[in-house]
Amino acid sequence: MRKYVTIENQMYMKKIAIYGAGGLGKEVKTIIDAINQAKPVYDFLGYFDDNVRGDHVIGGLADLNRWEENIHLVIGIGAPEVKEQIISSITNSFIRYETLIHPGAEIGNGDDVQIGVGTIVTAGCILTTDIEIGKHVLLNLNTTIGHDVVIGDFCSIMPGVNLAGAVKIKKSVLIGSGANIINAVCIGERAVVGAGAVVLKNVKSHSTVVGVPAREL
Repeated sequence: MRKYVTIENQMYMKKIAIYGAGGLGKEVKTIIDAINQAKPVYDFLGYFDDNVRGDHVIGGLADLNRWEENIHLVIGIGAPEVKEQIISSITNSFIRYETLIHPGAEIGNGDDVQIGVGTIVTAGCILTTDIEIGKHVLLNLNTTIGHDVVIGDFCSIMPGVNLAGAVKIKKSVLIGSGANIINAVCIGERAVVGAGAVVLKNVKSHSTVVGVPAREL
């Protein structure tokens, strides 16, 4: 039996869907499940995806833009530029982007940590203090975010990344699993940091760095 929350004497759950039915989308669904286990909030409708088919895929982008009731949406896409393109293609005024924070994430003082709409914070993430996270950012499993970090819109930070204090990450950056970025480094817009890289200096926009220490390809 489905449980409901009561606010202002009305029984309801937020109708929510995920765009992206691949592996990341399925992981995002586990966050919704974990939130509902702690306190029933969401009525999961299914996935929208133009490339994946299955019982839980209820349509593609065109179907989403034709949807005729209020729906909360989260983007389960890891590639920053693809994520940005999809969001720019969604024109339906019924869509409300949802911010998801796994109950197992550790977030500092709510007044000191700003998290943008549509952002996903997964299990095991630690965010300390004076942090600004943009819109539609992915913080994947067990990522640590130090003090005074700023992360721009559409970035995807993969599992096990460590960002030291005062790191600045510009828009649409991809940081691979297990990368470490030392304090006060700036990562330029649309840059890629390879998995396991150790970044000791600023990274130029539109560049890719890999290795220990990280060097540009």
